[in-house]
Amino acid sequence: MRGSSGTLVEIATQALLANPTASLAEVATAAGVSRTTLHRLYPTRRALLVAVATEAVDRVEHAYTNAGLAAPGEEAEAALRRLLTALIPLGPQLEFIHRERGLDEEHALHARFDALDDLVVDLVKRGQRARVLRSDLAAWWIVSSLNGAVYGAWESIELGRLAPRDAPGMVLSTLLDGIRTGPADS
Repeated sequence: MRGSSGTLVEIATQALLANPTASLAEVATAAGVSRTTLHRLYPTRRALLVAVATEAVDRVEHAYTNAGLAAPGEEAEAALRRLLTALIPLGPQLEFIHRERGLDEEHALHARFDALDDLVVDLVKRGQRARVLRSDLAAWWIVSSLNGAVYGAWESIELGRLAPRDAPGMVLSTLLDGIRTGPADS
């Protein structure tokens, strides 16, 4: 079901992020549909939460698949740039997955989402072996930093501080180059 400002699930995502305790009636109002219509599609609040999370994980998996993370280590930077470009616009979905405590028992959904980090860890390790990424940092830490930076970039875009097209380069530059000044900056 698609409305003028997005699918019902996209609107539900926004409504639930704005108010994590929103009722089905409040979500229906935000989506511009009747409570009966929403209830017919999602009989319980939990069913709606699972639908929102499932779509979020589907979209995130799609981004990871399209980023070409199986690239050789020499191409790690380009693959990370593709991933960042695809992930940053998915900030609301990523936030929902991380924030919604009502999904803690959805183990299969969490396993799908957690498996995605393994793809990036493997890419980072290949990049480290190819000596294009720092090998003195644990790959899991680099991926954790990447995830945090993606969220920070999305939040900065939402606040109007960062242009969407600039975000992937800024995140990648910060991760690859750090924040220490180099010889040219002195």
